[in-house]
Amino acid sequence: MKDLHRRDFIKGVAVLSGAALCGVAASGISHATAPPEKAEAPKLPWVYQELDPEYVRKLGHLGFYFAECCGGAYWAIMTALREKVGYPYTMLPMPTKEQVLEHLASGKKESPFQVMMQYGAGGVAGFASLCGAPNGAASAITFVAPFSAVEKIVPRLMRYYEKEAFPTDKSNEYATKKQFLPAKLKSDKALPQNSSHSVLCHVSVGKWCEKSGYASGSPERSERCARITGDVAAMAVILLNAHFKGNLETVFPMKFSQETAGCMTCHSKGEKYETGQFTRGLMECNSCHTDMTPHKSKNVLKTAYHMDIGTLAGAAVVGTAAGIGAHALSKRSCKEDNDHEE
Repeated sequence: MKDLHRRDFIKGVAVLSGAALCGVAASGISHATAPPEKAEAPKLPWVYQELDPEYVRKLGHLGFYFAECCGGAYWAIMTALREKVGYPYTMLPMPTKEQVLEHLASGKKESPFQVMMQYGAGGVAGFASLCGAPNGAASAITFVAPFSAVEKIVPRLMRYYEKEAFPTDKSNEYATKKQFLPAKLKSDKALPQNSSHSVLCHVSVGKWCEKSGYASGSPERSERCARITGDVAAMAVILLNAHFKGNLETVFPMKFSQETAGCMTCHSKGEKYETGQFTRGLMECNSCHTDMTPHKSKNVLKTAYHMDIGTLAGAAVVGTAAGIGAHALSKRSCKEDNDHEE
C-alpha cells in the first residue's frame, strides 16, 4: 500500500512539473511578439490592417463625446488599430472604448481623459479654423502610410469634407435606430444635411446653423459635429483601405470643379507673380471667393492681401484659358496622381 501511495505521489509531481514547464513555454510563446518591458515606439509608418469603416464611424461618434472632433477622429482610427493590431498601438496613451463608455455612463460631465490631437477641437482650441475631424483623421493617416502616400490621401479627405452633405444618411440612420455606441445621444433626430464647400469650422458650422435653424450652442449642433467626426473617420479608413489595395484613384478621384480649374489656369503656385501665381493650394476657390466671374481688364475686386487682381489678368486671357484649360487641368491633376500611385 505504501509503494502504491509513493508511486502516485511521484506521478503527481511529474504531472505538475510538466504542467509548469508547459506553462513557461506557453508564456514565452504568448509574449514572443509583445514589446520588451522598456520598448521604444518603432519609426513611422506603423503596420496597418484593413479596418471596417462602419465600426470606425461609430467609434468616431463616440470619440467626440469625450474628445470632440479632432481628438475623437484620431482616437477612433487608432483605437480600431489597437484592437486589431495590438503593438505598437498599445503604447499610445489613450482610453479604451470600454473606459470611455464607463465614463459616459457615470454621468460626469468633465472627461478624465486627454488624447493627442484634442487641441484641434472647434477648429483648433475653439478658433474655428480647420475643422478638427479631418485634422485628427489626417494625423492618424500619417501614422500608417508613407508620407508620399499621405500627400495623396489627405487632400481627398479634405475634398470629401468640402463636398459631402453632413451628417451623412448613414449617421442619421444610426442615430434614429439607436445604433451608435453611447447609451444616450445629444439628439437622436435625423438632423438636416448641408455641404459647407469649406474645410473651416466657422464656415461649416455657420452654414449648417443657417440652414437648420439650430443655434451653434444647441445639443443638435453638437450632435451634428459628433456625427461628422464619425463620418470623416470612416472616410479616412475607406481611403486608407483603398490606398493599400492600390485603387485609391478609382475609389475617390481627385478632381477640381470647373470653376476652380478655371481659376487655376492663372492662379496657382508658380514663379510668375505678374500672371497671377501668388496663390497655392487645392481648396475649391468658392470656399472664400463668392464672385467667380472672370476678371475684367480693370475692376475693384481685391484679394485678402488688398491687391487689385483686375490688373493681373485680362478678360480675354482668363476667359479663353478657363474655357479651354479647365477640363485639361482637372484631367492632368488626376493623371499625375495615377502616375505616382504606389
